[in-house]
Amino acid sequence: MKLRKLCAVALVATIGAATVGSVAASADQVSLDSKGHVEVIGGTIDPENPDIVDPENPEGPEIDPETPGIVINPDIENKGIISVSNLEFGQISVGTTEASAEALQLPAGGTRGNIVSFGDVTGSYTGYTITGELTSQFTNGTTTLDGASITYTNPLLATSGTGTIAAAVPASVVLSTEEGAKTFVSAAAGEGSGLWTLEFGQSATSEAGTPGTDANSVELAIPTSVASAMTLGHYEATVTWTMGATA
Repeated sequence: MKLRKLCAVALVATIGAATVGSVAASADQVSLDSKGHVEVIGGTIDPENPDIVDPENPEGPEIDPETPGIVINPDIENKGIISVSNLEFGQISVGTTEASAEALQLPAGGTRGNIVSFGDVTGSYTGYTITGELTSQFTNGTTTLDGASITYTNPLLATSGTGTIAAAVPASVVLSTEEGAKTFVSAAAGEGSGLWTLEFGQSATSEAGTPGTDANSVELAIPTSVASAMTLGHYEATVTWTMGATA
């Protein structure tokens, strides 16, 4: 019995020594790296199914592109204006003082302020400006509301990605046919990557911007001299949004 026990101990000791030697040999092997390769190319923005960032919840669901009032750019490729919202001011009365009206909110996930969305997925970020211009005045075919202007306030700019835009959006911008294009967003070279939405006025439940302003952040104003002599009818104007080169 004693001999058997001793033999067993000797066997274990022999196996242990062999294992240690194997590990030491492995540690002496020369390492060899393999390389990984990938090419990054410019992306695309799909006009059939664009991602419209919700600035009140950038990491959540996008704004539905089929929301009434939203117009999608059919020619978007990898950089430019993705979508804008039409402005519906409802009814306005002939009067003896300046006339004004607020644009209705978008019916998107409750309500949202009016928007312009844009993006840059080119992979070479040269910067850009986002401008708005009242390119044609409110007209009903025979009569024009001369001097009418549209004021945008309570801006909230957000992206769903990691891109940055350092310059602040102006707190208030007034568009008129007399003053030409106005700059809303200015992204310097190296900035502005990804998809962005600029919203004017935020819903009551928003945790960003100024909650409860979605119904009074885009205002039409008509001077007294025109408001007191308006003729009945439906009037239409055009606001043109443009992504241009850096200023």
